[in-house]
Amino acid sequence: MRVLIVGCGFVGERTADLLHAAGHEVVGVTHSPSSAERLAALKPWRVVACDVSDAQAVKTLRDVTVPDAFIHCASSGKGGAEMYQAVYVNGMANLLAAFPQAFPLYTGSTSVYPQTDGSEVDESSPADPGKETGRLLLAAEKLALDHGGAVARLAGIYGPGRSFVLKNLLEGKSGIEVNASAPDGRLLNQIHADDAAAALVHLITHRHTGIYNVVDDARMTQRACLERLALLFNLPVPEEKAPDPDRKRGWTHKQVSNAKLRATGWAPQYPDYFDALRDDPQLSASILQLVLDGGEVRLPRAENIVLIGLMGSGKSTVGRMVAHMLGFQFADTDHLIIEKAGCSIPEIFAKEGEDGFRLRESEALRSLLGCRHCVIATGGGIITQVRNRPLLQHLGFITWLEADPKLLARRTASNNDRPLLRGEEPPLVKLERLLSERKPLYKQLADLRIQTDELSQQESAYGVAESARIFFAQRRAC
Repeated sequence: MRVLIVGCGFVGERTADLLHAAGHEVVGVTHSPSSAERLAALKPWRVVACDVSDAQAVKTLRDVTVPDAFIHCASSGKGGAEMYQAVYVNGMANLLAAFPQAFPLYTGSTSVYPQTDGSEVDESSPADPGKETGRLLLAAEKLALDHGGAVARLAGIYGPGRSFVLKNLLEGKSGIEVNASAPDGRLLNQIHADDAAAALVHLITHRHTGIYNVVDDARMTQRACLERLALLFNLPVPEEKAPDPDRKRGWTHKQVSNAKLRATGWAPQYPDYFDALRDDPQLSASILQLVLDGGEVRLPRAENIVLIGLMGSGKSTVGRMVAHMLGFQFADTDHLIIEKAGCSIPEIFAKEGEDGFRLRESEALRSLLGCRHCVIATGGGIITQVRNRPLLQHLGFITWLEADPKLLARRTASNNDRPLLRGEEPPLVKLERLLSERKPLYKQLADLRIQTDELSQQESAYGVAESARIFFAQRRAC
């Protein structure tokens, strides 16, 4: 099947990837030539630039492809009613005129449901938004439906690099919007970007006609969501506030049903937001990184101690000593991996390779979100994965235990559970190389660096414990 995807943003790009991987011929359309050039350099499918609101420009797309189907998932950016008219209504009309034989799929929004009483809504529920922007979304939907196509009404989209609920909480911008009908805040209706893309692929490849809500399975109020997130990320629960009457698409309080879409055979990979925080390797780390990069607020730090350093540096032994000194719990990411996998680390490497092990390592790290008063010993290579670094910085006070590679080689000589030291490269040479590669990362992340060569393990533990006490006391005083 030949598919034209108009709008290769957060969901459109994922949709194009899925369709191409399934063997379909895909042409992606972006508004700007620079975006088209960037994507074309990264993707195996063709990308062209076109202003969908320009009828003549859309007609020129016929020289590129004659699609069997098209998906309109372009964004209006931050524009108001004028941009909604141009991009959504005019854009849809232009596509239908240029490709009258193609099956149309329009991606709308669940914001067209105006309910504020907390009721469940499905595709048969009244959709009569009070805002002009909402009425324009309905006008674009009607065009697709009148041509025998489909409409996917997407809930609030989140995914790696985009989660307003978590980012606002971390930056202190959250509030629980309460009134008489929503004493626990409005109901949140969300969908992971991967699940949204999978739904679009499902609808267009099966040519399902009509309206479908694309939303996950959760039934969650703002209060329930934010209380759970606050516990996970070491923050106070946001205060209550009045609903914002100036929200771009209006303030609503409803539970959107996905039953109709599920009945066609679609199911979300992430049934609710907290499943995604647990299972998506990038989600929580990417939002923490956004906060770090933004620099507006300090990243919350859990009252834990995180030990990093090369294999053999004493992280497990020293970590247990520190935990005993402070009355903390002790956790070892390698042990968490072994317990979850049901086999040893060498067996994981043999079955899944280093890439599989690193995914499990990241999963173990995410499982520690919400921990308090714990000493966490990590694997030597945990800092090599970009997604792990903001998690480490959030999880606590980071101490780098450093030792000379010759000492590390002696300590690990009789240990057969270290796959990275196997192979033709002598262990000492391998350790020296690993230290050279990882040292800048250890140095960048560490709040404390301890050179352990001349220290006993008890002395190293005492240094870690006392430094951590001071660190957390100073943060509490700020």
